[in-house]
Amino acid sequence: MKKRGIAVLLAVGSALCLSACVGGFTTEDAQNYVQSALDASYKADFEEYVEQTNSTQEEAEAMFQQNIDNVLAGIGLEEAGVSDELVQQYRDVADDLLDLANYEVTGAEETEDGFAVEVAYEPFVGYDNLNAGLETVLTDIASSMTEVPSDEELNQIIYEEILKLVQQMVDEPSYGEQENFTIHINKDSGNVYTINEDDLVALDLAMFSGE
Repeated sequence: MKKRGIAVLLAVGSALCLSACVGGFTTEDAQNYVQSALDASYKADFEEYVEQTNSTQEEAEAMFQQNIDNVLAGIGLEEAGVSDELVQQYRDVADDLLDLANYEVTGAEETEDGFAVEVAYEPFVGYDNLNAGLETVLTDIASSMTEVPSDEELNQIIYEEILKLVQQMVDEPSYGEQENFTIHINKDSGNVYTINEDDLVALDLAMFSGE
């Protein structure tokens, strides 16, 4: 199974306008903006994000669910032809996986183009042994088979075993040493501040891709 980030980029759907901030956009505002975007993306905590971006709770929740759909599409469940029940099980565990993100906004400084916000994070390394574990399990299953399964049956077996391994990772998460990452907030000519999308993707990959 190819390792990938789970990139839920809820934050890039909205921008924060300078006019909404009395006295201008400060380093504290920048930290709150990034923290709320990350919390909305990974913890499904939308309250501060909705306030920061002038969006609605319904809009934020819909974007979060769309990102869950993107996660499921990225692992190929639809093409694999697995059961609806298994798809729902993956949807349930996707929420738990997102919640494993371990991060904290630690500071910010103003730059020529906006702000640079520092995020301390511990990378989730549970994926590191996934391929080896899956290979071992599937080898054991193959050796016990008396008939050759259809492609759909084989995919069902494979994704069921992947789900078991993923659930174990969720139940017993492991992390690497703390690292630091910079997320940039860019200001446009209309004094609208937006979190850099590429930075969010890179942070997501750093937190979840493993070694």
